[in-house]
Amino acid sequence: MLLPKHPRLMNDSELCEWVKSVIARRAPESNCLDYKSEISIDGNANRIELGKDVSSFANDRGGVLLYGVPEEEEDEVPVPKDLSECGIEIEDGLPETIEDILIDIIEPPLPEIFIKVLNLEELNSGSLLMIYQPESWNKPHMIQGYKHARYYRRGNFRAIVMNEREVETAYISRKSSLEAAEHFFQTGDFRDIPEDGHFFRAIICPQFTLLRKEEMREEEFKGWLDTNPPDGRPGKWLPFLDGWSFLGYPNGNYYGKMYEFRIFHNGGFSFTLDLVPVLHHVEGNLDLDAIEKVFSGDYVFPYAIKFFEMLRISGPLSIQVNLHNVRGFNAKFTPDLWYAEPDIGPTPLEKDSISFIEETSVSELTFNKDDVAARVTSRLASAFGIWKMISSSQE
Repeated sequence: MLLPKHPRLMNDSELCEWVKSVIARRAPESNCLDYKSEISIDGNANRIELGKDVSSFANDRGGVLLYGVPEEEEDEVPVPKDLSECGIEIEDGLPETIEDILIDIIEPPLPEIFIKVLNLEELNSGSLLMIYQPESWNKPHMIQGYKHARYYRRGNFRAIVMNEREVETAYISRKSSLEAAEHFFQTGDFRDIPEDGHFFRAIICPQFTLLRKEEMREEEFKGWLDTNPPDGRPGKWLPFLDGWSFLGYPNGNYYGKMYEFRIFHNGGFSFTLDLVPVLHHVEGNLDLDAIEKVFSGDYVFPYAIKFFEMLRISGPLSIQVNLHNVRGFNAKFTPDLWYAEPDIGPTPLEKDSISFIEETSVSELTFNKDDVAARVTSRLASAFGIWKMISSSQE
């Protein structure tokens, strides 16, 4: 990635310093960096041009567009002019308008786009507009608005129309990555669920998987595991055939333990929990608020985020949620947060186990883990005939 880290993890000062350093060293345009002296969104042609530039990064390695930076040629390569010559007037609401335009003309919608107005003290006037679009995990993206049905990738200095083979390869990659995640859910070594007791299991699998056997055997990685126990909880990391397993010290019904984490060589992650402590000793009543905290605050998502960052995993994720030995279970919930039909109430579960898959991404998990936790828990609650109301501002 051209940036030192995801721009959502950088504050305004860090972003401005990075941009100043790029311009000061006259970094040349490349397949991941593009300078634009102006920006116009008036008329179909300008909107298509905007879509071409942004989607070409999404369909390739990702990159940054900097608007308000005039350029000149140096050895036949475009380089930025001095910072004192940069800057354009940016109207209020322009980033939101750009995002709306891109939603209208690009299919499927671009994930993880980042648009930011940068006010640098060194500019004589105006500001800079930065658009960061990482390589998309959902490519290829087509410009389909205004009867312009084409795919673009990034060349050295401009957007280039993708040929049929390149488009076909992108679609095959998208399909095969999803199938790999589904295969992992069916065949992964997650240990059998004991017949006695009630259990919760969440499995998270990156759709773009790479074997990381050697990296996860290195001393550095084992050291990271030992100094980063899940949520700081006591236990030990032990190797198993396909990765590492963390056995928590508290006793429980899951092979003598209350919970177990597993991380896999392909970047997968699983967490299995003895539900009895979560039930608050009320047999057969699953506490939905406690389950939501398991995802976002106590166990699953925070550690998964650390794990993905350590192994430099990005892109889409599939989350499989399972409940085992739960026939007849009802739900315990806070009445002013969760709702059920007054004349019916919560519906007890009619099956021994339930399972569903929810889609997200590493980026969404990193920046909106509470929203993902609420979405997954709401999906689980629907099995009991319960829902959580979403206000218009959250939609």
